[in-house]
Amino acid sequence: MPVQESPPCPFCDPSVGSSVFYENNDCLALYNIAPVLPGHSLVIPRTHHTSLLSLNDEELTAFFLTARTALKILLKAFHAEAFDFSLQEKPEAGQTIEHLHIHIVPRLKNDLPHPGDWYPLVQQNDMAIIDSMNRPRLSSSELQQIVGKLRRIADQTDFDLSF
Repeated sequence: MPVQESPPCPFCDPSVGSSVFYENNDCLALYNIAPVLPGHSLVIPRTHHTSLLSLNDEELTAFFLTARTALKILLKAFHAEAFDFSLQEKPEAGQTIEHLHIHIVPRLKNDLPHPGDWYPLVQQNDMAIIDSMNRPRLSSSELQQIVGKLRRIADQTDFDLSF
C-alpha cells in the first residue's frame, strides 16, 4: 500500500507571495488571510522547516530579525505600541500548518475586553484557535489593500535594527 503524502505546505506554495509585505534572503513576512485582530501577520523561513530547533544559529538570527522588522512595519501601519508574538510547534501546541512560523499581532488599548483575552485565543482548541481554518477570511481585494499599504511602509522606512 503506498504511503499517503501529507498535504502540500501552503507556505511553500508560490501563491503565498500575494500576502508578503516584507522579505529578505531568508524569511518572509506575510499578512494573515484570516487575522485574529487587525495587523495579525506571520513570519516564516523561506526553506521548509517544521521546528524552531532545526534552525542553525544564522537561520535563527535571521528569523527573529525578520520578525522584529515586520513588527516595526506593523506597529507603524496600525498605530500601535503593544504587540503579541506567538509561536506554536506541533499540533499539541495548536499548530495547524507544519511550517515554522511566528504570529505577530499589534495590540491596541481595548482591542479585546481584557488584554489577556489573547491567550485563550491561542490556547483554545476550537473554532477560535489562532490557526483555525474556520476564522473569517479577508477577500482578495481586502488582502491586497492591506499588503499594499504594508509594502509602501516597508519601502519608505529605514529599519535601524538597533534600539
